[in-house]
Amino acid sequence: MAALSPFQAHAMNGLKQSPRLNPTQPPHWRYGLRQLVWAGMDLIFPPRCGGCDKAGERFCQTCVASLAYLPPSICVQCGYPLPTAGQCTATHPPGTSALAGMRSVLFFEGPMQRALHRLKYKRDIILADSLAGLLSEAWRTSDLPRGVVMPVPLSAERLRERGYNQAGLLAHAFAELTHLPYRPAAAARIRHTVSQVKLSAVQRRENVAQAFEAQPRVVLGQTIILVDDVCTTGATLAACAEALRAAGASCIWGLTLARAR
Repeated sequence: MAALSPFQAHAMNGLKQSPRLNPTQPPHWRYGLRQLVWAGMDLIFPPRCGGCDKAGERFCQTCVASLAYLPPSICVQCGYPLPTAGQCTATHPPGTSALAGMRSVLFFEGPMQRALHRLKYKRDIILADSLAGLLSEAWRTSDLPRGVVMPVPLSAERLRERGYNQAGLLAHAFAELTHLPYRPAAAARIRHTVSQVKLSAVQRRENVAQAFEAQPRVVLGQTIILVDDVCTTGATLAACAEALRAAGASCIWGLTLARAR
């Protein structure tokens, strides 16, 4: 197994101990209260592993051991794995220049892929708290700065259909664990877009082009940490970052839990 970077090593620590309570800076009280409520519910309805559905844990140690972390060497701009760290030679998609960079923790496969599908489509919303532990622990030793946390927004139609934004659940718990300000209304998706799942890279960029609008009163002069569950081509993060930049944000970083190979 390849050596883990500090980013990935701390991420793994966050999932093994999630929620990891730092005695000098515990999570926000709302996070702690939510954990108490869910602990009571677990006595009645035992949790099931997000990776394999085994009863007893939200993420079992077998699934933790089989998570596929990104290697330490990545492109400093797009965050994709490289033989050696630096700037990759690929032409980055138009719009990614609005991002200071993109960072992810794991590959979108195996137990993590199943867990994110469960969070996104099976309404296992408390799983977001455990998965956010990966983001928070990795962030503590990454090159990402402190900033305002916001999720990639869903369209109003998709939000009504699903009932929640899975990126919002991850971003909210991440902000509570790191004591960073959370601003979910910093941007909105002003145009409904079709699912990106079966689209090519070019189609993805066209699908989300000018689909977002940001609020200058919230983002002007701010460093933004833009959170999503999965990065495939980076098109959605880039389109949202362009809107944030146009509204006056000074620096935007994309942070996702998983990255497609």
